[in-house]
Amino acid sequence: MARTLSAWPITVCRRRASSRRSVSFRSRAAKEIMMRTLQYLLGALFTLGAPAALAADSTIAISGYVRDNACTVAGESKDFTVDLQDNAAKQFYAVGATTPPVPFRIVLSPCGTSVTAVKVGFTGVADSVNTSLLKLDAGTSAAAGMGVEILDQQQSRLPVNAPSSTMTWTTLTPGQTNILNFYARLMATQVPVTAGHVNATATFTLEFQ
Repeated sequence: MARTLSAWPITVCRRRASSRRSVSFRSRAAKEIMMRTLQYLLGALFTLGAPAALAADSTIAISGYVRDNACTVAGESKDFTVDLQDNAAKQFYAVGATTPPVPFRIVLSPCGTSVTAVKVGFTGVADSVNTSLLKLDAGTSAAAGMGVEILDQQQSRLPVNAPSSTMTWTTLTPGQTNILNFYARLMATQVPVTAGHVNATATFTLEFQ
């Protein structure tokens, strides 16, 4: 965890000496008494201020260590396409009907020697009817009435734009290549659906532990 050291400015100012004088000497004796008193006061001030000259500078040593607890996304997983195949409109006979899941994977290589787990999230434009699904791109020849559902390796739904606090950690093997398996499929959000081209775009995010 990154730590931020905050500093507050210290302003040093000098008070302007007053030009007003409030003491007047009416006789020589009074003047001598006042001068002696002033000498005693100055002597006392210098005596009290002497220990300050003995103060030494202090040094604070700050140390830490940054663990190599991250992975690099392999080239094959940086930009790729998942082909959901051709599907018949009659497959979407009811809201919630789906096509067969199509597998895809994200390859992490190399991984740091201190990495232990990762959270994977998918972000994009959510479907207006079912916000856990990815919205299909609009167009004159685009399909409609359905969205893209993303599933984890157990084929449980991964809602798009989910907050990190709701995601689960996936265990990783440190210092090795790790493969994360997922699935995608179409799901009807209304019936009847409109046949057409299916296109959607999502971005995945990684949070390492």
